[in-house]
Amino acid sequence: MSKTRRQSLIVNNFFTLASIVMISIVIVLYSKFIVGDKNVTKEEVTPLSCEKEIFSTSKVYNQKLLNDSIKALDKGFYKLNGQYVKSIHSKSIIEEFITLNEIDSFYIEAISSKPKEDINKFLTIEYEIIENDKKDPNKKSKECKICSGSIITSFKADKTEIFRFYIDFNLYDKDEIKRRIDCTIKAYENNVKKI
Repeated sequence: MSKTRRQSLIVNNFFTLASIVMISIVIVLYSKFIVGDKNVTKEEVTPLSCEKEIFSTSKVYNQKLLNDSIKALDKGFYKLNGQYVKSIHSKSIIEEFITLNEIDSFYIEAISSKPKEDINKFLTIEYEIIENDKKDPNKKSKECKICSGSIITSFKADKTEIFRFYIDFNLYDKDEIKRRIDCTIKAYENNVKKI
């Protein structure tokens, strides 16, 4: 073997080894600092069986406030604020079917404690009972074209939203709506991290 050929082989082997080392360093840094952090900080919450019965979604906006808010809820330091979102294309039936006081009572029963009166600091639970319009082709929930409506519940500390839950209901049936509200409170509690 000639001397120049041997030198060329040594240079090639050196650059191959240097390339392998650099690629390894990049992979380690990428997996540790870029991908690794995302997996460590995000804990998966196992959905409840009631969440799987029908289309539902949830979103945690502030985990720390959510963790702290469970104490306020358990002690009755909360206020309910509900409203209807009625159909605009056809005759609305939601208000005639169920009152906001009845819906409030479903939330109170699911929470298992009555809201206290005359409190300065409290958790606000805002909810909307949305009536699906059978004649509207652009329904909000494409997953449930036959649903009668849905319930969106937002949990707020002061004015900061900490948790939101959306769930459909199939029929104008008070027991079904009560079950969906019960599922909402259970999903809220399920997303609280016990630290």
